[in-house]
Amino acid sequence: MMRKLAICICVTAVFVAAGCYRYTPVTTPERGMEVRAQLQSEAAVRRSQGLDEPILRYDGIIVDVTPDALALDVLVARSTSAIQDIVLRDTVRLARTEVQTIMQRSISPARTALFTVAVGAAAFAIVKGIDSVVGGTDDPPDGGEPHVVLVPVFSWSAFRALPAFRFLRE
Repeated sequence: MMRKLAICICVTAVFVAAGCYRYTPVTTPERGMEVRAQLQSEAAVRRSQGLDEPILRYDGIIVDVTPDALALDVLVARSTSAIQDIVLRDTVRLARTEVQTIMQRSISPARTALFTVAVGAAAFAIVKGIDSVVGGTDDPPDGGEPHVVLVPVFSWSAFRALPAFRFLRE
């Protein structure tokens, strides 16, 4: 049981580390900020010429800010193999007239907490469901066969009851 609890904690920790992010508008961008620059329509068309997919925005880190331009360090390509990971980055210079909005990426504590609680509860329910289906990890009584309790986590009777709830609301 302790091993299952440790697995639940590890799964929950992974989701906490992943986090939920939000983008908030920035009025004065500064060097080192992780931002998303949404392009104007004309700039998006001009920068997308000759490409398969349109470029509507750039996500990156600000490396230089001037009154009339913004330079972003953006991810161009990423390749992962068994031997090495390759990351190609480029610096893109955007005129302020090309940028519609600049938004800063920040973690959303409320969304992250809500998501983590939901994932933790789901992981706990699955572990408890598996534990009740298998009958636990205790030793069988008197060296005999273990008692198997068949309590499904999800049952068909619950799905059959759903249409009845629709009629009760009408």
